[in-house]
Amino acid sequence: MTRILAIILLVVAVSACETTRKTTTNNIGAATSKPLESKFNKKRAAENRVNMGLTYLNRANYQRAKFHLDKAMEFNPDSANVHYAFGIYFQRVKEYKKAKSHFDEAIDINSKEPRYYNAYGAFLCEIGEYQKADNMFHSAIDIPTYSEVGMALYNVGFCSLKQGDKEKAESYFRKALNRDRSLSGALLEMAKIEFEKERYNRVMMYVKRYEDGNLISPESAWLALRASHYLRDKDSIARYGTILEQKFPDSEQTASYLDDKKRWM
Repeated sequence: MTRILAIILLVVAVSACETTRKTTTNNIGAATSKPLESKFNKKRAAENRVNMGLTYLNRANYQRAKFHLDKAMEFNPDSANVHYAFGIYFQRVKEYKKAKSHFDEAIDINSKEPRYYNAYGAFLCEIGEYQKADNMFHSAIDIPTYSEVGMALYNVGFCSLKQGDKEKAESYFRKALNRDRSLSGALLEMAKIEFEKERYNRVMMYVKRYEDGNLISPESAWLALRASHYLRDKDSIARYGTILEQKFPDSEQTASYLDDKKRWM
């Protein structure tokens, strides 16, 4: 499974228009109510379009995402959220110069939103601008109101791992789990680190915490199977072998398992 940086695409439903009503009196004095013409609120409409665009981005439907984000930009070109969403869109379609421009614009408009820094950091890490990425992540971490600070800490660790600094990576994965003990990416990375250190009981501990979030992946099952082999736990070997074959028959990890299946029995 390809490692990814952690970003939350925050989607909040808002109403695109407001309707007001006025009271009139009919010819027999009875009060009635009828709607006035709806007032189109461009700012709210833009937020609606951003939310729809981010939803389509989550589904990798880039054509529909772009349609809604273009509408959002038309309604409110000065919205930080619109530029943030466009930054993520252009990152996904690998138009990096445009992505950078929109992330910069989002932060210029609203420098107090930690999501923008975390997302920008993830983008910069992806394109190899590691020091700038680290600065962005720490800008997010330093904002006291950031409720998802564990994600930014995980991203510092992930980006450190890309640079080969395993010690720093482990330190930040642990910090991330201190903030959010169920953070799946950090749990999986810690399982890998413990496997490299041949601490197989700890591998199983992290994999089980990962699974407690109703998650299973080819990576987690393969790690658990190999750790179980060294722990001589035949029941767990059989369990994770079955998971690989039945749930992930086309994964690289399953291919590795089947290439030498007798070894694990």
